[in-house]
Amino acid sequence: MYDISEKRSFFSNLFENLKKILGYFGDNSTLHGVRYVVSMSYIPLFQRIFWLLILSASAACAGIVMRQVLSLYSGEAVTYLVETNYLKFDTTFPAVTVCEQANAERVAAYTKRNKLPGTLNLFLKDMTYWSARVCSCTGCRPGYCTDDFLEMVKTIRAGCKELLTDCWWADEHFSCCDRFLPIETEFGTCFVFNSRLTGNETALIVNRKIGLPNLVITAIQDVAIRVHSPDDMCTVGMENALGKPLDLPMITDFEIILTAEETLSEEFVTSMPPRVRGCQLKDERPSFAQEWPSSRYSFSTCMLHCRALTEASLCNCTHHLMPKLSDIPRCDIKGLACLSMKKSKETLVATSCNCPMSCEEVTYKPVHVFTKRHVDNVSPELAARGTRGLVRLANLPTTRVQRAAIRHTLGLVVDIGGVVGVFLGATLLNVIEIVYLLCIRRTK
Repeated sequence: MYDISEKRSFFSNLFENLKKILGYFGDNSTLHGVRYVVSMSYIPLFQRIFWLLILSASAACAGIVMRQVLSLYSGEAVTYLVETNYLKFDTTFPAVTVCEQANAERVAAYTKRNKLPGTLNLFLKDMTYWSARVCSCTGCRPGYCTDDFLEMVKTIRAGCKELLTDCWWADEHFSCCDRFLPIETEFGTCFVFNSRLTGNETALIVNRKIGLPNLVITAIQDVAIRVHSPDDMCTVGMENALGKPLDLPMITDFEIILTAEETLSEEFVTSMPPRVRGCQLKDERPSFAQEWPSSRYSFSTCMLHCRALTEASLCNCTHHLMPKLSDIPRCDIKGLACLSMKKSKETLVATSCNCPMSCEEVTYKPVHVFTKRHVDNVSPELAARGTRGLVRLANLPTTRVQRAAIRHTLGLVVDIGGVVGVFLGATLLNVIEIVYLLCIRRTK
C-alpha cells in the first residue's frame, strides 16, 4: 500500500531542490534585480518586495510594448521608395514581338495548291490567324476539313525569313532570324527579339556606359509589332506599350520611342512569403497554376494561363493557337464551334483569376510613335526594301522604384532585443546564462 509519508517526503525533497537551484541562480545571475528577489542570502523583506514590484512593472511594460511591435508585423509589410542613384542603373531594353498579319493571299494560294474550293478561304483564314470570333466554323465543308489545324497553320503562315530580312542593333547588322526567335503566343507562332522566354536568361541592357542603341527592323510582309517587357508573353489582354498592336502594312516607315520605368525588390522582400510581399518572383507559380505554360512568371503569362483554363472549363479544350497546356487537349472543329458560341471578345480579355504582380518588372511608355505608309510613286528599291523602322529609348531613366520591406525577420529580432534590453536589461547572453545556471551547472 502507498505510504502518504513517502509522498510528502518526495514533494519536500523536490521543494528543497528547487529552492537551492533558485537560490543559486539568484546569487550568481547578472540580471538586474533578480538577486534581490530569489537569492537565499539574507536580504531585508522591504528590498525583496521593492525589486519584485520593479521587475513585475518592467515585465508588464515590456509585454505592452511587445504587443504593439508584433502588431506592426501583422500589417502592411512592404513600401515603395524612389531610387535616384541613376549613374549605376542598368535598364532593360524592351522585347519586340513581330507577328504576321492575316494574309488572304497565302490562304488562297494554299487552297489552290491543295485543290480546295475557294469557299473555304474564310474558314482557313480564321484557323490560321487569331480572330476574336474564334472561327467561321459553318464554312467547314464535310470532306474538306481536317482537325490537324497545326499542320495547316504551319503550311500557310510565313516563316521568319519570309517576314524579316535585314536588322541592326547598335548600328551592327545581323540576320533578323538569328535574334528574332520563334515563340508560341495566343496569336500563333510569332518572332521575338530580346525575350527571356526563349531560353535566354539574360536580356539586353542600356546604361551610362553603353548609351542608347537602336533596334532597326525590316519586314517584307504585313506585320503587327508589340513592344513589351522581356519577361512578358505576347497575349490578347496584355498592356501593350504602344496602347495597341502597331499594324504595319506594306510599305511603311515607322519609329517607336519609349521611356522605361523599372520596379525592383530588395533582398528582404524576396525572402518574404508571397502573401506578405504581395508579388510573385520569376521562379514562383501562383497557387492556382497547375499547368504553367512558361519558364518564368509574369502578369501576362498568368493571364494567358487563366484564359486557357477558362477555355477548358467552357469547352474541355483550348484554341489550337494557344500555347499548349500539358493535359488539356487542343480543340477540334466541334471544340472551336463551342468556343465561338460561348466566348465573346470581352471574355477573351477578362478572366476571374487573381494574378499577382511581378516583383521585378519594367514598364515602357510611348513618347513618340510615327508611321508613314508609302502608297504612291513607290520606287523599285523601296518596294524591294519593304517596311522599315526603329525602336529605341528616349533617354536613360534617372529614377526607379524600389520595393522595400517595412518589417522583416532581422528587424523583428532587433525590436524584440531592444524591448527586452530596455525594460529588463537582458541580452542573448543572459538567456544562455539562465539555461546554464538552471540546467547545466548545479549546486552541491
